[in-house]
Amino acid sequence: MALKRTPSDDEINALAARFLALWSSGDVIRPWLRLHAEMLLALVQSGWSWAAIARAMTLAGITYRTGKPWTADWLQSEAYRARLPLKGYRRRNQTMSSQGLAAQTPMPSAPPVSAQFIEPYPSDVAGEPEFQPARFIDWEVRRLATDAPPADEQAAPIIRPPAPTYDEVMERLLGKKSPS
Repeated sequence: MALKRTPSDDEINALAARFLALWSSGDVIRPWLRLHAEMLLALVQSGWSWAAIARAMTLAGITYRTGKPWTADWLQSEAYRARLPLKGYRRRNQTMSSQGLAAQTPMPSAPPVSAQFIEPYPSDVAGEPEFQPARFIDWEVRRLATDAPPADEQAAPIIRPPAPTYDEVMERLLGKKSPS
């Protein structure tokens, strides 16, 4: 990277006065940087360093609420972040362009509907509603009817293998015994 010239204090004060004219009290930094990103890049391309621009911004009082002075790296990264598209910007532009297309194409008008041409639903005619609300299940009756084994059969006993002892588990973990 080529070395930038070091501007004099008068030049930095003049740039600070220029920034101060663009800055309003209560402005938010990132949108301000987004708005003036082209000017900052033009300054850097014309020979100003990020450090000199940072110093001028600090002199103009353009800082975050903490009042921490700008550094070259910090200003450069914030200027880069400000140039990134906002979240949802692409999606918003696509929906706005599709809305613009929709606004340009005329919609066909719907014919008026009168009450004499409305046909009743078939479920209304049959007398039984198409939708029926859910019914609660009586779990006491269901449990007795479906979950119990038949009276003539006994339930099969549950057979579980014996639980391994602590020593057997440790031998398997340490690889001293195969898990057979």
